[in-house]
Amino acid sequence: MHPAIKIILFLIYGAAVAFGGVPSLLTGAVLVLALYLPGPWERLRLALRMLRRMRWFFLSIALVYLLFTPGRLLFSAWPWGPTVEGLAGGGQRIASLVLIVFAVNLLLRTTPRPALISAILWCLTPLSWLGLPRERLAVRIALTLDAVDSVQVIYRHRPRGGDGDEDPPGDGRLTSLKARLWRIGATAQRLVVAVIEQAESVPAQAIEVPRPSNPPLAQWLYPLLLSALFMALGW
Repeated sequence: MHPAIKIILFLIYGAAVAFGGVPSLLTGAVLVLALYLPGPWERLRLALRMLRRMRWFFLSIALVYLLFTPGRLLFSAWPWGPTVEGLAGGGQRIASLVLIVFAVNLLLRTTPRPALISAILWCLTPLSWLGLPRERLAVRIALTLDAVDSVQVIYRHRPRGGDGDEDPPGDGRLTSLKARLWRIGATAQRLVVAVIEQAESVPAQAIEVPRPSNPPLAQWLYPLLLSALFMALGW
């Protein structure tokens, strides 16, 4: 399948599960499951790792929806607290984000990076009609993808222990959560310093953006069928 068609399918899928109702979420889950099962288990493992990194983000969404959504209280004896509408809304938002993460991982793992950049450049063709430099944006995307890999390597090979990994100073009554936040902050600080040092030491290099090609006409049926499926579900 042409990489540009994959990107368009992902955009349709993401919009449908984000703004659709429960039927769209269930259909999106079935589609993702059908695409993951035939493939190698490594893809699923990487997707679960991405979800694990976002666990605090999901927790913050759940708390915001539970505690700040008006509606019927889950515990009627309380004067204020989580609501039924908040539970439903937060669950739906988190489910849609989980499905989008699975779709993003599938897109990245099944599309070589040069082909992905070429497809993004093709999708940005309307910008050239407006006189905007789409090639510059494509180069920035390529540099960003390379930077993500570099940061992950630096994080995996960061030194364990050291000045920033001990518990924060205090009177000994700090909770384990505060100590953990202290270590996370220290690790983030060292990571930023390491990234800046690497950026200053790496020599300039040429970035070659592949020339985009037009998708086959027959493959445009895939976005049309996917749009029709979600529209039939009330999206």
